[in-house]
Amino acid sequence: MEYICYLCNKAIRTGEKFTFTKEGSVHLDCFVSDKRKKISDENVEYLRNLALILDYEMTYLIELLSLKTGDKESSRLIKSRITAIEKEGGDTTNLIYNL
Repeated sequence: MEYICYLCNKAIRTGEKFTFTKEGSVHLDCFVSDKRKKISDENVEYLRNLALILDYEMTYLIELLSLKTGDKESSRLIKSRITAIEKEGGDTTNLIYNL
């Protein structure tokens, strides 16, 4: 499935950091840059920290998705970690979105 960033209108490629908001799929950089233009100066530091957290979460997710194993127990563990980090990333995205 191909996703298009709703801010820059470019395709999101495999391995690129992106998230989903109420408007649809969006590149991480586009999302943070757009939000930075819209928030008050007092929230800039908070946005920066949230953006770093989301970036770390996405990096971790990309690494987990690249893990391959034939071991069923390891596969279950990887899948559960992917689910957990997707939830955490969604929560962080919502914090940024609602700034």
